[in-house]
Amino acid sequence: MNGLAERNKTLGELLTELRVRLGFVAQGSAAKNNEATLKSYLQEAHDFVFAELDPPAMRKKSIITTQADSYLYDWHDDAAGEDIDPGSVISVWVKVSGTIREPLTYGITETDRSFETLRQQPEKYGTLNGQLEIWPVPERAYDLIVEHTATKSRFTQAGDRPSVPDRLVFLYALANAKAHYRHPDAQAPAQAFQTMLNKEKTRQKEGRRYFAGGKESREAQVVKSGDGYRLRG
Repeated sequence: MNGLAERNKTLGELLTELRVRLGFVAQGSAAKNNEATLKSYLQEAHDFVFAELDPPAMRKKSIITTQADSYLYDWHDDAAGEDIDPGSVISVWVKVSGTIREPLTYGITETDRSFETLRQQPEKYGTLNGQLEIWPVPERAYDLIVEHTATKSRFTQAGDRPSVPDRLVFLYALANAKAHYRHPDAQAPAQAFQTMLNKEKTRQKEGRRYFAGGKESREAQVVKSGDGYRLRG
């Protein structure tokens, strides 16, 4: 879990708050009838805000635990309950001990696969039929550390947290839900959402550097030349 994402409220917490703001708590157990609808508004808000902000990918480390005599594994982080996109993988390491990690080389050849009886610490990895393939076949359990970039996080279970600011997700969902249930004040959260979204977009731009012609500008440097020293931009 990304440290910034941990500051966001969970889907369950946002769902409870949304129910309160819509006045459904007073309905008692009957309020549960609206849960699927309200949850869909929050999920739609998560998708919309993520697309609007296009936040940078987050680097993550996931663990895949091998088993003896098995060389194919799902690209899935069992601890976080999330799938790993093979195309987002940066590197794979094998945990040899508490302090030693060794990198796996990408690419398994047919020559490698011909050593069918070889059993030892994995040295290579690849993707075969949509699964993680490792070679050699491990003789025991190893933890594989998969470094990859994760974009939009899962947002389907009560404990899931959004990949974008939770207040933006909440306000967008609240505005749409109020409009759906014909609340007269639906415009208020819609305006608050737009204002907050504009501020977040401005904040993102302020944190980025732009370069004319697609080339990165460099800090001025004092360099030595044939006729002495000069300032190079």
